[in-house]
Amino acid sequence: MADNVATVRFAAPPAFVPPAPAPVVPAALQARRGRLALQFAPLVAVTFLAKLAVPPLGAMGLGIDVPVILVATLAGLMSGVLQVHTARLTMYLLMLAWLGCLQLFLGEPFSAASLTLLAALFLPLTMQLRPEGGSPTNGADTSEATGAAADPTVLRALGVMVSLATFFAVCGLLQFVLQPWIGAAAAFPVEHLVRPAWLIQKFNMLIPVGTDGSALKANGVFFLEPSFFSQFMALGLLLELSLRNRLRRIVLLGTALAVSYSGTGLAVAAAGLLGLVVVKGRWDVLLLGALLGLLAWLLGDALPLQPLLGRIGEFQSTNSSGSARFVAWIDMFELHWWPDPLRVIFGAGAGSFAAQAAVARQPTAEMSFAKVLFEYGITGAVLFFGFLVYAFNSVRAPLAFRLGLCCTLLVNGALVAFPVGIAASVLLWPAAATRRAAPGRDRRRANPFTASRPAIGPLHPLHEPGAAPSGWGGETTR
Repeated sequence: MADNVATVRFAAPPAFVPPAPAPVVPAALQARRGRLALQFAPLVAVTFLAKLAVPPLGAMGLGIDVPVILVATLAGLMSGVLQVHTARLTMYLLMLAWLGCLQLFLGEPFSAASLTLLAALFLPLTMQLRPEGGSPTNGADTSEATGAAADPTVLRALGVMVSLATFFAVCGLLQFVLQPWIGAAAAFPVEHLVRPAWLIQKFNMLIPVGTDGSALKANGVFFLEPSFFSQFMALGLLLELSLRNRLRRIVLLGTALAVSYSGTGLAVAAAGLLGLVVVKGRWDVLLLGALLGLLAWLLGDALPLQPLLGRIGEFQSTNSSGSARFVAWIDMFELHWWPDPLRVIFGAGAGSFAAQAAVARQPTAEMSFAKVLFEYGITGAVLFFGFLVYAFNSVRAPLAFRLGLCCTLLVNGALVAFPVGIAASVLLWPAAATRRAAPGRDRRRANPFTASRPAIGPLHPLHEPGAAPSGWGGETTR
């Protein structure tokens, strides 16, 4: 019987090996990543996402940059990452109350949408990041120990700005140099690959260089127009000259500014360089500029700079971008603004500039300084630009950069999101509220620039002599 019993062997089951646990990201690291993502959301919106829109808003010239900035502001407030800067909010509310009262009591027809958009666009400038630990005092103390020089968030934001400008400079130079070989479709992929309904309309994204149209002005691939690309290059150049003085990056950013062939970037660079040379005594920058000018003169026609230099003569041509931006408004004001004293003092009403510009004798662009002055009068313009000047000077940052950023507000439309996104991410939000210094603490600040420094060499970031605590339009024609 034993021989008839079958033997059955059972294989032992394999040992159970539990799956490797997913790496655990510390809560502090997650919070830090979220904080950085929220801080730089406005900067991403006006650079990488600048051309994108949601139908049918794109056909109206409205992109997703303003909604992204406002959503980031709201998310920051709800999560406690952002807080209100009391002084900036107070000035903002006073300005907005005055502009609103003007519309109600003047009896002139006005656009509620124009006033609402202005209020929404500049609201983020009243915010700042909440410090990581400790109780804030809304910037009550501005000594060196608690100012921008001691706040790593400001230094990190300025560094990100320079690095991002370097990246876009490389994109713009490759775009300009390679377009004869790879074609316009490959050099300008966003304009050719994205469906028009998902792009912002009423802007000149593709602008020929000169009259032959053999090449297109560089727009850095992502920027809405060559104008905005040139302004970003100018701001990066001003920061590099103020912080590190790396000659290679200076040449890179300056060359990228040149291939944009845009006068607005030159204006932004000139405003910042004026402060750098005259106020800060950086005569080495003036010497470098003179050497570059001499080199351009010696090379002559070997450098394709004639279209860029020709922008200077645009102010005398009524069909040019320079005239539409900075000259034609004078004629419109003489006809429809100066003859009425009430308009001079209190303005012609929100949204009225566009209606008058449409019937003006010369093509007139809706620039911020002309629009605000025409629609809100001298009183409204003083409050509006006073708020912006205070906001930009409530943060310790390189003077050249602050001057250049102020200039971007003047060379663009009053409702353009480009300068607001940069100011929020790089200048105003990173300047977290500071603690009050301990009683009796010595607030005197030594000048780190008592000794001479080389013309081109590494400088310690943010150590500028005398850096005291303080701060949708576009290039639619060639």
